[in-house]
Amino acid sequence: MSSPEIYPLPKAAFVLREPVREVRRTVERKHVDCQLISYGGRKVRALDHKTLVFLSWARDHRDDLNAALWGKLYAALRQHEEVPSHLEAGVFRASLDEAAQQVDDRLQALRDLEASVEHDAKGDIVLKGTQVEVHRLAALLDGEMSIEDVLQDYPSLSRDQVAFAEAYAAAHPKAGRPYPKLTAKAALAQADLSALDLDD
Repeated sequence: MSSPEIYPLPKAAFVLREPVREVRRTVERKHVDCQLISYGGRKVRALDHKTLVFLSWARDHRDDLNAALWGKLYAALRQHEEVPSHLEAGVFRASLDEAAQQVDDRLQALRDLEASVEHDAKGDIVLKGTQVEVHRLAALLDGEMSIEDVLQDYPSLSRDQVAFAEAYAAAHPKAGRPYPKLTAKAALAQADLSALDLDD
């Protein structure tokens, strides 16, 4: 099955295992090119496949990269139609094969998860086989709960399911009243109960 060539930033973030805001920041700093595409009835920014591979490689080689080297390597990448096996900038050589495999694996995981959502009886999007609403999970992450925090309250879910919920909700915003940004358990843990006289 051939994968699409262009990925909205939320999907790109899932593939890269990065928060959506970090991928947006990279694009806004003009470290990579992005394209505007129509998606879900809106114009959104998107990255192509070879840029995803480059960003995946760059994440694992941050210590070796300065702005000048980044620019030279990305300029070399742009000269290729498809993902090359390596890039060169002077004496520096970047092998992209491992990063390309990681991206392809994550794209398959994304496709599998996209097939694992369904509408419940109320019409909400839930993870198939659960009653957990995708947009509820995304709201928790937007409320600064970490994936680990969410998994403590939803132990039956996987990290990928929670990360996918964030990507799905960002790509498909929910109309109407927003979900709470804390689980009930997390809200209770943060509540200041010191003012209550519990000895009575």
